[in-house]
Amino acid sequence: MSTASEAGAFLAVVRVTGAGRLADFRERLRWLMVRDIDAEDYTEHHAAGMLEYRFEPRRGIPFPAFVGASADFPELRVEAEWEHDGVRGRAVIENGRLVERG
Repeated sequence: MSTASEAGAFLAVVRVTGAGRLADFRERLRWLMVRDIDAEDYTEHHAAGMLEYRFEPRRGIPFPAFVGASADFPELRVEAEWEHDGVRGRAVIENGRLVERG
């Protein structure tokens, strides 16, 4: 298995939190991901009040699907963190809009 410190490695984690309809968000996101030809494999994890998606993408994080689902569930916060070739990044999406980037 590759690690983030290896050249070319791209690891990403997207967390969805908030006092909202997480199960409905999950179903909407799945519907959008199936229709996104650029979406890649991911694993999905659940905890109380949180959904987490983990990717090792070759092309990038499927932001359009997360933005679309976020617009339908404005009470939820979508936070993405990634590391690509040793460079870290972060983005927060709320109500279908990018509200923070780092």
